[in-house]
Amino acid sequence: MPRFSRSPGGVRVELDEDEAGLLRRLVEEMVSLLEANAGPADPVVDRLFPAAYGGAEPEAEQDFRRYAGSELERLKLEGARRTASDLGETGPASLTLDEDAASGWLALLTDLRLAIGTRLGVDEEKMARDLDPRDPEAPALGVLHWLGWVQEEILHHLA
Repeated sequence: MPRFSRSPGGVRVELDEDEAGLLRRLVEEMVSLLEANAGPADPVVDRLFPAAYGGAEPEAEQDFRRYAGSELERLKLEGARRTASDLGETGPASLTLDEDAASGWLALLTDLRLAIGTRLGVDEEKMARDLDPRDPEAPALGVLHWLGWVQEEILHHLA
């Protein structure tokens, strides 16, 4: 189980080898998704980059995508790469996140949860249910819950 503690200027995070490895794989998948430029045909990309103005103004949406879309993608990609660097390449991860780094981690954890939740078709009812180990989606739902818990712990120790 990850360990979190308040440290001067931030949050101390300690992940064992399995936890760090899982997070590395998820971050790697996010980087791959963002680099693929799958476009709005992919429901995860659509969820990560929702339509501006609720999609009600197509011309305004095109302008927004033209002027801000690539910048948003770049920022998400940079954040994912920064987190990958924080985690290191192998083994357990022990690091201190200052407020800026913690903010980047929280944004990435949110994106990871959105991606997994979108792929699983998660809704409030599904999230509230107890995990059934016989459910083929149980491992992915467990990861989704774990990511939420990691977010909660980072926020708690920042406060």
